[in-house]
Amino acid sequence: MLRVLSAVLIAGLSAAAAHAQSPSLRMVGTDGEAVVEGVVLDGAAAFPVGALARLGATITDEVVETRVILYGDTLVFAAGSPFFRAGSNVHALALPARRSGGALHLPEQFFLEWLPQQHGERIAWRSGALRATSPLVTPGAVRPSVPVTRVVVIDPGHGGRDAGKIGPNGVREKDVVLEIGRRLRELLNERGYEVHMTRDRDTLIALGDRPHMANEWKNGRQRAVFLSIHANSWRPSVKGFETYFLSDARTEDARRVAEMENAAEQYDENGSNGDDAAGMILNSLRNDFYVRASNDLAEVVQRSIAEFHGGPDRGVKQAGFRVLVGALMPAVLIETAYLSNPEEARLLARSDFQQKLAWGIAEAVDRFFAQHEHLWTEGAP
Repeated sequence: MLRVLSAVLIAGLSAAAAHAQSPSLRMVGTDGEAVVEGVVLDGAAAFPVGALARLGATITDEVVETRVILYGDTLVFAAGSPFFRAGSNVHALALPARRSGGALHLPEQFFLEWLPQQHGERIAWRSGALRATSPLVTPGAVRPSVPVTRVVVIDPGHGGRDAGKIGPNGVREKDVVLEIGRRLRELLNERGYEVHMTRDRDTLIALGDRPHMANEWKNGRQRAVFLSIHANSWRPSVKGFETYFLSDARTEDARRVAEMENAAEQYDENGSNGDDAAGMILNSLRNDFYVRASNDLAEVVQRSIAEFHGGPDRGVKQAGFRVLVGALMPAVLIETAYLSNPEEARLLARSDFQQKLAWGIAEAVDRFFAQHEHLWTEGAP
């Protein structure tokens, strides 16, 4: 009996080993059969997302996410994530999507289970093959991936004769946020984003001009975000970080911060301050898309910074920040730390902490674009 069990176990292990060495997926349609070679990831078979092109899919493979349009469904995958989005619904994969050889690979379960269940009228798993009832697309007819540009506008607060707040150690807000912005630009450029800065040197830019500059750089493209970077100030005992989006202030503290940052208007001379700020805020608030998107972006930024920031997480808040008014994209104002707090003022002066802040915000940008594609597919203005 033991010999029989041993033989069965050895045979099973041998079969598994053979499968692990070179997994393959048969795809059969009216045009014939195609064999897709896979790899073993996380101990299980996985196949390239490009195989879906044989079923007529359009595939856009980018650094942050991979988007597939198949039979009217828009599927969005992210490397390392065990979830994917189909339209407005979220589905689970048996194992996370992974990159291998530069291509995103999906677990075998997606091809063998999810596709036939979702599109049973067009695809079926029978006799060891994924069978399409419509003709397969030949490899030569695979449509190339089309890159989608993602624009990030970085707005280091204050500048020039507007120093912003000054810490007890003499550190000026305008200098700290400019350095964080430069570091953030470098990180985002490395990740393939189109990055612009409202200022990349010590100069004064009118508050009203900053969102207008962002809109010009956006140039009608949907996928863009605006990040205004600041350092907070209040009582010396207060510390922590918080992220704001444009809406009616709900607390006295939010109103205080907005008034503090909006005070920079006193330095504006030739900026576009002739606009009716109250009217612009009202118009922005009417646009539910940007309010929702900005709220989501603020949540992602706050969670990302919380992963390393030692100060209290003061949460996501809303207020009427002049610098966010009129930005036709998800827009947030990030209060990185309190310059008025001696401990956090020392941190803000350190290059390693500035780099951590830049990295945290860059991670947030990645996560926002990877997780919130529905904000555009549902129809952005």
